Amino acid sequence: MKILVAIDSIKNFESSIEIGNIFKEEFTENVDIMPFLDGGEGTVEAMKTLIDGSYKYVNVHNPKNEVITARYVMKDKYAVMEMAESSGLRLLYKEDLDVMNSSSLGVGEMIVDGLNEGADSIFIGIGDTATNDLGMGMLYALGARFYDSDDNELNPIAANMARVSYIDIENIDYRLNTKPITIATSSDNTLFGDNSFLESRIYRKGATDEDIAFLYKGSKNFKEVVEKTLGIDSIDLPSLGAGGGVAWALYTFFKAKISRSMDVIMERVDFGDLIKGYDVLILGEDVDQFDGTSSIAVSTYAKSYNEDLKIFFLEDRDGKEIGQREIFDEIYKYHISDDFDRREMIEAIRMLAKDVNQNLIGH
Repeated sequence: MKILVAIDSIKNFESSIEIGNIFKEEFTENVDIMPFLDGGEGTVEAMKTLIDGSYKYVNVHNPKNEVITARYVMKDKYAVMEMAESSGLRLLYKEDLDVMNSSSLGVGEMIVDGLNEGADSIFIGIGDTATNDLGMGMLYALGARFYDSDDNELNPIAANMARVSYIDIENIDYRLNTKPITIATSSDNTLFGDNSFLESRIYRKGATDEDIAFLYKGSKNFKEVVEKTLGIDSIDLPSLGAGGGVAWALYTFFKAKISRSMDVIMERVDFGDLIKGYDVLILGEDVDQFDGTSSIAVSTYAKSYNEDLKIFFLEDRDGKEIGQREIFDEIYKYHISDDFDRREMIEAIRMLAKDVNQNLIGH
C-alpha cells in the first residue's frame, strides 16, 4: 500500500511538513509527504521544502508596531513570503489584539527586503492575519503616504482609513510593477459583497461590533480614495478581502495574481500524474478557518485522476464538520486538547498517527 500524506494542521499545530514526518515515522506502510498550504501559518516552511530554498531574515514591525524578526524563503531569485510572519495572529496574545490600531506595515517591509535581495518574482501566502487595513501599512512601507483634509500625514493604521483625504504615490516602489506577484489564499472573502472581510472572521482579530461599523466606513473611504488616485473603476471580487484587504491592495496597485493555495503546490508537484501512483491519500486541515475548501478541492482533483484512490480526511471532533463529505471515503474524527503545549501536542499527533495506521491496516 502506498500512502500520500498532505495535512495542513492538527489543532493549533501548523507545520504541514512536521506533521507529515510524524505520520511517516508511525506508519507501517510506504508513506510520502506532500506540503499542504492554506496561505496562513506554515506556508514558508512548506514552500521551503518544496523549492529547497534558503531562509532570509529581516526586522519588521508586527501589527502593534513592535520590531520583530520575520523570515521568508529565497531560491533562484524567487521569494516566498507569509503574511502571518509579520502580521499574524500568532504574534500577539489574545488580550493584545487591537484591529483598529493594527497595521500591515510588516508585510510591506518584507516585500521591500525581498526586492533589495534581488527577487524577480514574489509569492505571498495570505492568511491568519491580525490586521484589517486594506494594505494601508504595506503601501506605506512601499513608499505611499496618506494625508487628511488638513494636509496632516496619517499613521498607516486601520483607525485612520476613515480620515484619508488624499494619497501621495510619487515615491511608491514601482519595482513591483515588473515583478510577477502571486497571492496564495484559501479565503473567498470579498470587501463589501457576500462573505465580506468584515463579517465573522474579523472577531478573531479582536474587533467589537463598534469597531466593525467604523472599519466599514473607513474601508469604504480608503477604497474610494485609492480608486480616485489610481484613476480606476471600483472592483470587488472573492479573495480580495484576504489578509484584511492586503490582497485587494496588491491586486489593485501591482496586478498581483490571486491563486488557491493548494493549486500552487499541485502545479509544482504535477499532482495529476503524481497521485496515480498512490492507493491512499490522507488529508486534514482546520475546517473552522476556511471550511476545508482546500481539502475538498484536492480530493476532487485526486479522484479525477485516480478513481480507485481511497481518501481519508482527519476531522477535529471539537470543530466544524467539513462539507461535501461524500467525496471522502472516510472521515476520521479525532480529539486532541486545545491546552496541550508543543511537546504534548507532538505526542498526541504521534498517537493519532498510530490510530490512523491501525485503521488503514484494518481496511
